[in-house]
Amino acid sequence: MLNSIFAVVLTRGRDKGYSLLKESYQSIYQLQDNIILVAGGDLSSEIAKAAALTKDQEDKGVRGAVFKLNGSYTGYAPRDLWEWLEKVEETQ
Repeated sequence: MLNSIFAVVLTRGRDKGYSLLKESYQSIYQLQDNIILVAGGDLSSEIAKAAALTKDQEDKGVRGAVFKLNGSYTGYAPRDLWEWLEKVEETQ
């Protein structure tokens, strides 16, 4: 299955959300303290569930949103971000 890239923006429980995503996905990149990029073949709802961003998991104290990126990106950023994106694209 092709990988999509998702941006997970955490507004509360950043450490817990990051830890949960790291347990569930091999290919993640922490862009900022509260923004994590995730590459995978899942739906955004499945990524939200893995990060405890669903109503039935509100007791875990993680809040935020998942956004599917459209594969179009540009900018000036650290080299390791572009290397991560290149690696993700190679697996498709």
